[in-house]
Amino acid sequence: MKHLTPVLTVPAIGRPGMVTARTAPDDASAATVTMRGTRRRVLASFACAGLSLWLAPVAQLYAQTTPALLLMAGAGYKRPVEALCAAFTQATGVAVERSYGNLQQVFAQAKASGRVDVLVGDADFIDKAQDLKLPQRVLLGHGILALAWRRNLPVPGGLSGLAGVRELLATPTYSVTLPNPQQAIYGNATRQLLQAQGLWDGLQERLKVVGTVPQVSAYLTAGEVDFGFMNLTEALAVKDKLGGFIQVPSGAGSYAAVNIVAAMPDVSKLPEAPVNQAQFAHFLGTPVAQDILRRAGL
Repeated sequence: MKHLTPVLTVPAIGRPGMVTARTAPDDASAATVTMRGTRRRVLASFACAGLSLWLAPVAQLYAQTTPALLLMAGAGYKRPVEALCAAFTQATGVAVERSYGNLQQVFAQAKASGRVDVLVGDADFIDKAQDLKLPQRVLLGHGILALAWRRNLPVPGGLSGLAGVRELLATPTYSVTLPNPQQAIYGNATRQLLQAQGLWDGLQERLKVVGTVPQVSAYLTAGEVDFGFMNLTEALAVKDKLGGFIQVPSGAGSYAAVNIVAAMPDVSKLPEAPVNQAQFAHFLGTPVAQDILRRAGL
């Protein structure tokens, strides 16, 4: 690479190489020294301004040519992922391009683009994705299903767990929404839960299926449905706009454990990507990242 040397042109003061001043004979030497000092200050000011003008485009060019980390994630984890990316960029200077959706949408986008550096989602869902080879994994935490309800819905207190789910859904006039079971992590978990509890078939007429977890919370916070299934992360984020929620444990009679991971490929099209991925994987183990994940219910 050729190194560019800034060229600075400073207009002359008086005749070239000279600084003149009219003054009384006894003050001639002092006046000449004063004007020479003034000329030096002017030259220094022009030099600083010229160097700043030259360096700014170089820094901008460097930022533009440094490739960003490309991250895709399930929409239910947008809030903590945004916080993680902001903290990562602040710590390392590496920018992160982000994309969100249900995991089937994310998979389709990753295949279409031919590149993904980090994919955040359920490990089982990622394992089933065809043509996506993401063998490197960093466990972020265990996802938890929650059943939330809208404000002003008369709900008895003290409910929890599987018994609470059965009691809350027992009233036949209450509507229920969930993410798409075929495409979203917590839609699939909800279907597993309701089938294990023998409630799936009986709820079909009052189930409203939407695309993603954020859409579930949008319907609930707008008061357009009575109950909604989402992840604990989303329920904590919008709790002030809900009537309340209960956590639903995984396991027997419920849904399979949800392990949220950051998955990465072994090989990337960009030579800088492995370095960025390694930095991101290391960052996920820092106290800053762990605090973000903890506050998100992971």
